[in-house]
Amino acid sequence: MQKFYKIAVINTKGGVGKSTISMQLVAPFLYQKSQNPVSFFELDDENEDSISFEKSRLVWLERIGVAGQDLREELRDILLLENNIVMDVGANKTAVYVLDALIDSGMVYALDAVVIPLMDGELDATSAIHIYQKLKNANSELKTVFALNRWNEMREIESQFDIFLGDKYGFFDTKGVINYIDEEDRNYLVLADSDAIKYSRAFGITLWELANMELDIDEELKRAIDEGASKEEIKRLSFKKSLKSDCERYNERILQKAFKKLEEILD
Repeated sequence: MQKFYKIAVINTKGGVGKSTISMQLVAPFLYQKSQNPVSFFELDDENEDSISFEKSRLVWLERIGVAGQDLREELRDILLLENNIVMDVGANKTAVYVLDALIDSGMVYALDAVVIPLMDGELDATSAIHIYQKLKNANSELKTVFALNRWNEMREIESQFDIFLGDKYGFFDTKGVINYIDEEDRNYLVLADSDAIKYSRAFGITLWELANMELDIDEELKRAIDEGASKEEIKRLSFKKSLKSDCERYNERILQKAFKKLEEILD
């Protein structure tokens, strides 16, 4: 019998990359695992980030309004679907409403994992630990993982995310909020910053899709040069080739490592 995974991506703090983590990391992970489209639900009244991925073949997209609704029944319907599910939960009051509905309805027990994204700010880390504590108080067996987003690969992870991981060198005697997390839950993965993420989104698909797409760009570019195509066309094809190469390297270097971590946590 096939196992379906239900994963929510939540942080009350805005601007931490919830949609990036949901669509560029969790959805491709579940797709690669099953080779079937993932049911993707965006619960947000303020943003429509899922529109940016309307050409993706990895997911079935659905946007769910939150304000003025009894979300408990909506969440029952979503989490009882027999499919892999990603819930991209908006920030601020939206996250609070969804969390309360998950807990009040008991559907928090239907989740296999919650991914909590954060960047390197103090408020990001504080919000992340509050989400973690609220979820674990409701379901102590729930699997959680923190997603450190937009890592600058020119820096050490411990240096950029010292508020979360602690000050590695002891300059500021920063303990790190990870120390307030139960030892068995100190799971985190890293998503590096990259223009490839931005440009894949401009194409309406995920970086993972671009990396795995069968495109004979070399032949197309070579023919354009040989036939004296316009500079603009040659530059466009050259950029497309560079972008695909960047996506392939990012997938191999960053995404597959994060997928392996998610696999370990879920299994």
